[in-house]
Amino acid sequence: MAGVDKASKLFETAPEEVVRYFDERRSLPSFDWRDVAPSEHALGFTVAKTAGYDVLGDLRAATRQAVVDRIPFEKFRDELEPTLIAKGWWGKKSAIDPKTGETVTVQLGSPRRLRTIYWANTRSAHAAGEWERTERTKAFLPFLLYTLSTAEHKRPLHAEWARKPVVLPVDDPWWNSHYPPNGWLCQCGVRQITRREAVARGYTPETVAPALDERPWLNKRTGEVEMVPNGIDPGWATNPGKRRARNVADHLAGRLDAMDEDARRTAIADMTGSKLFRAIQGGDIAYPPGKVDPAILTPGEMRRRNIAAPVATISEDVAAGFGAKTKVVRFSVADAAKQRGKRVRKTGEQLLRPEDYRQIQAAIDAGDIHRDGDGDLVVLTQYRGKWWQAVLRRTATGEEIFLKSFRPLRDRQLEAIRDLPRLK
Repeated sequence: MAGVDKASKLFETAPEEVVRYFDERRSLPSFDWRDVAPSEHALGFTVAKTAGYDVLGDLRAATRQAVVDRIPFEKFRDELEPTLIAKGWWGKKSAIDPKTGETVTVQLGSPRRLRTIYWANTRSAHAAGEWERTERTKAFLPFLLYTLSTAEHKRPLHAEWARKPVVLPVDDPWWNSHYPPNGWLCQCGVRQITRREAVARGYTPETVAPALDERPWLNKRTGEVEMVPNGIDPGWATNPGKRRARNVADHLAGRLDAMDEDARRTAIADMTGSKLFRAIQGGDIAYPPGKVDPAILTPGEMRRRNIAAPVATISEDVAAGFGAKTKVVRFSVADAAKQRGKRVRKTGEQLLRPEDYRQIQAAIDAGDIHRDGDGDLVVLTQYRGKWWQAVLRRTATGEEIFLKSFRPLRDRQLEAIRDLPRLK
């Protein structure tokens, strides 16, 4: 079986995993790239020197289009540059460093900065998405081969890793810090290969990963000293896709509520794209459709009805106003069965797809939230040219929150919900 080239395999548009990774990164204005920890870079979209300028949204939108549609840098630059110039985010200007209070000369937009922004975000998004695909296929492609970039100026250690070559199992810890890209404008990649090819390229059970040979690096912005492997630029000794996979694993271990908000949102977004969520929403986990009296369910059906996956997260303030002890909204097999029974087009086609449920997070973030007479939260959102409602219900103890309904509204229904008290 031929290997899968993670660096050069082409798609008309980016894979769903790549797009999901980019969309769930929260916008983080910053003054200096060193102000944001590497772990936060994996979960957020940030561009240095954007604080105080209304350009982060423009940069994000243009970068998303470049990620999704594989737009070349030249088009990205030519379409974005006039907007940035018009908003004053271009060239060198004086600015006050919020950390030191000093007035310094900073570089705002420039062709070189746009290239760095384009490269860092498109490469990171594809690397994270491809890692998810790597994890799914490692049963029959269990090894990764380090491949060298086509750049004119190659980093010596990167060239050495490709020349040896470095061939290691997907699960080897070396990929925690050395999964490309491994520095600014690094164009290295990996190729996922079979065990047979790995052996042919010199891998044996005694093969060990190259030594990390870490060196201290002082982050002058924070005063912290970080250990960085040789050959890796500061801030790039990370594997964003693996970080996200670890977030999902934390969910499965019941630790979602203990995460910070960005990590929790990211893990939930990944879960809505998981096999578990698709199985719940699509009815692959067998459960009787329609209203079922729990008293007549078999033990197996009782267990299956309680299987649930996270679908959204609420803020501390919303949780407090709701009287909930958790911030995670879950979608159960039982509620999914009810949704499938009610949300059907006249053709028999299901109205909702798994990806539609990501709109619920956007609705919660928009904050149009009301309390109904039963104590449920009713979240309103505009979607597909209509108004929709998502109904959230907490258990009596407040330990769990479930998505009970997600459906479009008629005008009369919308007016009735608008009359309900808003959640403060």
